[in-house]
Amino acid sequence: MAYRFAEHPSTANETLVQRAWPHIEIADPVTWISAITAVICGALAAGRGESGFQLSDMSDLLRVGLAAVLCGPLCTGFSQSINDYCDRELDAINDPGRPIPSGRLSLRAARLNWMLLGLGTLALAFSLGRYSPWIPPLGMLGLALAAAYSVPPLKLKQRFWLGAPAVGLGYITMSWMIGHLIFAPMTRPSLVVALINGVLGIGLLWLNDIKSIEGDRQLGLQSMTVALGARRTLIISFLVIGAAEVALLGLALLMGYRWGAAVGVLALLVPVYWQVRLYQEPTHVNFQHYMLVSNPFVLVIQVTSALVVGGYLG
Repeated sequence: MAYRFAEHPSTANETLVQRAWPHIEIADPVTWISAITAVICGALAAGRGESGFQLSDMSDLLRVGLAAVLCGPLCTGFSQSINDYCDRELDAINDPGRPIPSGRLSLRAARLNWMLLGLGTLALAFSLGRYSPWIPPLGMLGLALAAAYSVPPLKLKQRFWLGAPAVGLGYITMSWMIGHLIFAPMTRPSLVVALINGVLGIGLLWLNDIKSIEGDRQLGLQSMTVALGARRTLIISFLVIGAAEVALLGLALLMGYRWGAAVGVLALLVPVYWQVRLYQEPTHVNFQHYMLVSNPFVLVIQVTSALVVGGYLG
């Protein structure tokens, strides 16, 4: 089924903000939070030594800010923008209020949006390459994964066993690595924790699939919810999320940080009630309740794992 996307007529009375807002919306600022958080965690994981991250040093804060812009508004923004462009027919079913299906952004303007974000990602990644030669390749890999996720014929999101891992690595693991590399060479503990947090992100992405099952089914997208059903998707997602949290808990214990392990226990136990409710009734309302309860603990356990690796907790 093909959809025609009417353009929303612009008027002379529209302000600059009103004209710019669809361009911001298509880059989905909410999704930047995960990447920016990962950058900050990576910086913390680099440690407090002379070559590490100094919270009181304005030049260090500027470095983190630039890395956050690279991984958040630019690279993640590119990922969301090109995804909206490629999934405009799916959004016409699942979310017709999005900028393209609603007609507030033309296809030409949408193409310009993701092209500029991609070029901005490359420019900033090569600029930050003076801190580590690994940053430009990571920036290019992030763009490649984002494109592979959305653009035919690869379109990894059509294969749930490939799509979520590509995004988890791109949003979390690679952003963490860039945050670390702008201050110090990558360490094994930091890389391990970055990978574990990427796995945590994969579980959350699979969980997120239950929101769009109807549109995915109509357009033949092989999301996990379409392939396995909502309840099986929930079980797998909860197991993956729990396994990542147990791994972080175990790492904190192994390194002798009991306080960090205690945070891991809370992250595991507090959301259980809402997990059970969501499994019993996989509705959008229960999904929102679960995410509201679990997301703060996901954030806390990520930051805690960075503090443990960076040697901040005694």
